[in-house]
Amino acid sequence: MHIAFVDITYGYTADRPDTDKPVGGTTSAICFMARELVKVGITCTFFNKIEAPATACGITSLPLAALAEAHSDPAYTAFVFCGRWLEGMVRLIRAGTRAPLIAWMHESTFNNQLVPALDVFDGVMYVSAWQQRINQVHAFPHWKQAVIRSGMNPHFTTLFGAGESILAAKTRPPVLLYVGTFPRGAFHIPPLLDKLRLLRTDFTMEVFCNTNPSGHAESDAKYIAWMRSLPNITHVGQVERRDYAPCMKRAAFLVSPNPWPETSCVSLIEAMAAGLSIITTDRAVLPETAAGFARHIPIPDPDHPLRFDAPVPYDAFAQAVSDAMDEWLKQPEKTEAKLRAQVDYALAHYRWPLHVGAWINYLRSFG
Repeated sequence: MHIAFVDITYGYTADRPDTDKPVGGTTSAICFMARELVKVGITCTFFNKIEAPATACGITSLPLAALAEAHSDPAYTAFVFCGRWLEGMVRLIRAGTRAPLIAWMHESTFNNQLVPALDVFDGVMYVSAWQQRINQVHAFPHWKQAVIRSGMNPHFTTLFGAGESILAAKTRPPVLLYVGTFPRGAFHIPPLLDKLRLLRTDFTMEVFCNTNPSGHAESDAKYIAWMRSLPNITHVGQVERRDYAPCMKRAAFLVSPNPWPETSCVSLIEAMAAGLSIITTDRAVLPETAAGFARHIPIPDPDHPLRFDAPVPYDAFAQAVSDAMDEWLKQPEKTEAKLRAQVDYALAHYRWPLHVGAWINYLRSFG
């Protein structure tokens, strides 16, 4: 088996998640999944925006231009288009190969510009059942569809050993944590904390996210300075994914007032593995990913695949955070048991090696 992973968005080698360079969820998924496939003897090649051929982790990355020759090479047994793709490119490859063409869907919904639903695809892989359900209106009858979930950075798989106390690793007073990007919830943190401070002040809020919410340096600097001046809050900024792990292990709560149509949410997966009590919205895939371990605050249009501006009910969210803190502080045995079940669930469902069999079976289904 030889799989070509085609990514028109970024240029990278398979060790990108191990470097100090920024990396998104789709890129991480491609790198980690391909590395696991290589371990079981499957050849993988990346075609992306890298400028010159390079190899890492047993995987060669080639410039997109190399597809002009590769699309007719019988050595490739499948072409997987990752995250986004161009119709012309997909149809060019279809003209030169009988190998299955597979869309690895990471966006919330298909669209004609960056994620077109194409009749030349043989199959579509989704990262959640929610995403699959939302996109059935776009599906062609001949597509072979599968849901194969995402996974966590390996640094999160060894945070807690069997029998190790989870609460013992948490600092006191409890640390509330936000991890993500500004549009995915950080803008809601200051007004949410205003409501929470009316209920209690026995906490610290740490915000780990990018520091350029608007893209304009002057206004961003003013906004960040204002956020850092607020009581009970520490704006740490964005750190490398591997550095999140110890930060999340010592924190007590993930507070994520997320209004985005998430399709998987790696931050939520990693928070589960890090033993955080989770308070988030009921938006899109978040209830599916959390699998009953989080408190979900209802917001309008939770299934809407394109809405990014749903209002967050700050009063209800603040009360949920306060209630969670009371349980965490006053019922340690109950909390420990819940968090141990959560960590065990995350490790049993969201580690990349667990998905190898599903990938192989799916690829073999094309004959």
